[in-house]
Amino acid sequence: MARLKSGILGPIVGKLANLVGYIRLGKPVVRMRPNVTSKKKKPRTNAQKAVNLRFKIVKSFIADVSDFINVGFRQDVAGTTKIPENGAVSYNLKHAVVGQYPDLSLDYSKVLLCKGKLAGPKNASAALEGEILKFKWEVSTNWGSRDRRNQVMVLAYYPVSKKANYWLSGARISEGVEQIQVRTQETPSRNKLVDEYLEAYIAFISDDRQQVSDSVYLGRIAV
Repeated sequence: MARLKSGILGPIVGKLANLVGYIRLGKPVVRMRPNVTSKKKKPRTNAQKAVNLRFKIVKSFIADVSDFINVGFRQDVAGTTKIPENGAVSYNLKHAVVGQYPDLSLDYSKVLLCKGKLAGPKNASAALEGEILKFKWEVSTNWGSRDRRNQVMVLAYYPVSKKANYWLSGARISEGVEQIQVRTQETPSRNKLVDEYLEAYIAFISDDRQQVSDSVYLGRIAV
């Protein structure tokens, strides 16, 4: 049963025939109800299986770095009914999954963790020094006092263990350097995989947290 909480002209909340109405991020949304009684008579095609596998690959990765995504794609979905995860999934489905079914995989060099209009880092790099991953970027003499207070976001992702180390609000970009501790290696065992490499990313975020740059992939680094 549907309700009109705000009167006859208000949004629909609940079920109405084959529609469902609800409020999402403060905005009314109406969608079709799935037909749960219908059964597919034809077996699923490889194309359908490929779509599902691509979605599974991206969703799994996004879940591993969800905190970073929630900040990095917030600007991209601002003013819409989408959440940052939706924006990240949509972009990376289109650009970062490579191969032919069933041999599909994520190309980490094409992954985007942040998407925005802020000017991003130039000549950035990441290198391992002992157990410290050090990030560096070019400090511009053209930055104004406000720009220099922007901060860096850095992330190291470990595809084998599906873990991540990151800073959402690291050093001021005027410092030109930030670092994070890499994950401690665990003793190999029959049931435990060990990370042999990480994928490194960097982005800038404004001092007021309202603007973000596109993330930049810094490469695969052996650990």
